[in-house]
Amino acid sequence: MERPGLLEAASRCAAIVLLCVSGFAAGQEQATDSTTPAEVSNAPDAAATNGDAGEVAAVREGRALFASHQCWQCHGYEGQGSVAGVRIAPTLYPFEAFSRLVRYTNIMPAYSPNVLSEEQLRLIYAYVSSIPEPPPLEDIPGLDFD
Repeated sequence: MERPGLLEAASRCAAIVLLCVSGFAAGQEQATDSTTPAEVSNAPDAAATNGDAGEVAAVREGRALFASHQCWQCHGYEGQGSVAGVRIAPTLYPFEAFSRLVRYTNIMPAYSPNVLSEEQLRLIYAYVSSIPEPPPLEDIPGLDFD
């Protein structure tokens, strides 16, 4: 017996995977450093305010990789997530958990070490880890409806 809506849910999942994979394929044709979306390249460097030069460089490199591997298409420019991808920033996960999610997953296209090296994954993790927690809704003046 088929459950109501199961076919529709499967179709939506297939469409999301197709979008992610096509975005990934398009990203492989682009240069990794020169074609980052403006929203990603202009994101604030959280590490710049309290990190050393090496940490800032790692965050910037990770941000470029986040853009060139098309992570932003599903996870948003700030890792905030969307309909197509889960929120990944700010992350509380250790690198090992983040790595397992990226390498061995059934909720997104898995990125093998042949596609995304361990060093590249660590740089993306440095970027995602550097994104600060957004302010509480109560602290955003435009959302005060009283």
